[in-house]
Amino acid sequence: MAIAWSGWKDVGMATRGSLEKIFEAAGIETIPAEEGVRMFVDEALRGGKRRVVCCGSMGVMDRYDSFRAPPLKLPAPMSALIAEVTRFPFIDRLLDFEEDIRLVSECTLSTEQHPFLLDHAIDGTPYHPGVMALEMFAESALLLQPEFCLAGFEDVMFGLPIKLLKGPVVIRTVAEVVRRKRAHLWVKCHLESDLVNSKGDVFGTPRIHHQALVRLVMKSPDLTRHLAAELHDSPAIGVPLKGELIHHPGFIYLRFFHGPRFQSHGGIIAGFGEGQRKGADGIALMRHQLPKCNQFAAETAGEPVLLEALPMLIEAAFQNAGLVTMEADGLMSLPVGIEWSATFRVPEQGEQLRIRSLQSGVEDGGVSVHDVVVVGDDDAPVIALKGLRLKAMAPLSEDLKFTLEG
Repeated sequence: MAIAWSGWKDVGMATRGSLEKIFEAAGIETIPAEEGVRMFVDEALRGGKRRVVCCGSMGVMDRYDSFRAPPLKLPAPMSALIAEVTRFPFIDRLLDFEEDIRLVSECTLSTEQHPFLLDHAIDGTPYHPGVMALEMFAESALLLQPEFCLAGFEDVMFGLPIKLLKGPVVIRTVAEVVRRKRAHLWVKCHLESDLVNSKGDVFGTPRIHHQALVRLVMKSPDLTRHLAAELHDSPAIGVPLKGELIHHPGFIYLRFFHGPRFQSHGGIIAGFGEGQRKGADGIALMRHQLPKCNQFAAETAGEPVLLEALPMLIEAAFQNAGLVTMEADGLMSLPVGIEWSATFRVPEQGEQLRIRSLQSGVEDGGVSVHDVVVVGDDDAPVIALKGLRLKAMAPLSEDLKFTLEG
């Protein structure tokens, strides 16, 4: 925590008459000593990671209208959690908080602070990825409930896209506990943003972008029963094959728009089918295995960033299923929802993860439904997705069509 001050009143340099007149002429309000001490103690007790300025009116110095409300006072477990500098990269500040019930956080998305956006752009326009929306949901839910860990997601709906058309975009994550059952919690989350005119005025109601239920489980040294139940609910689609690649990443990313910070597919091992249902096995890459690993500005500066939801493995699931629809139907598609997902464990850094997706159905409106599993070196699941929905968007050009047969 770093605290900066404007001038103090009645003590120090500000007691010199000439300085008082300069401050008054500039509209700068000095801080009474008693009030300044109270502000310092208040800031020190709040905890968290931030930089603040304690001041009165800054007059002509506040040319960017940068005043904001003081930070919320958080319970000790939350303060300790958010003070971990490697975590919560999508929480810039907290706007509203009701202990154990509700949390509203804010994040300013920009290509400078979030360079992965440069590699998730369509026709030059950066789009905030759906998997990073899931990461934002997980971060807010876990901060709201520090005694819990992530189990997975339910009822994910990817709605109005978040585009960076004219520079940075301010996004709020709203998280609210909606269900409790023994050692489990369900936290309903959505992303929202304001409609702002050219003068910076906010009008209308907030726009809702993406939403989901975050499933949490109480931390415990023994989660055997929980994991067994999750495994029972996971799609039974078998274990991905091992073997040589039939299609390498270079082949895949001729067909996808993703740049190196978002190329989480390591290649196709084999295609397969069960009757009319088609699927594919491949390699899923963790964040440190990407062609470019600096997804955040902090990582470019050499600082570690820890994510909660394993978003790049979920992205690999999207891309693997997308390749299946691309081969089967000659159509490019985008994810629009996930019925259910489970996170079993964080993989070891040296593991090679394999992925399998299998199309389980087709719905109206050009929507295909897929089940996905990612496994580690021991063939045990790392994540599982049930009911991943992809919506067909455009036909694949003839020169890019391919087969998944070896």
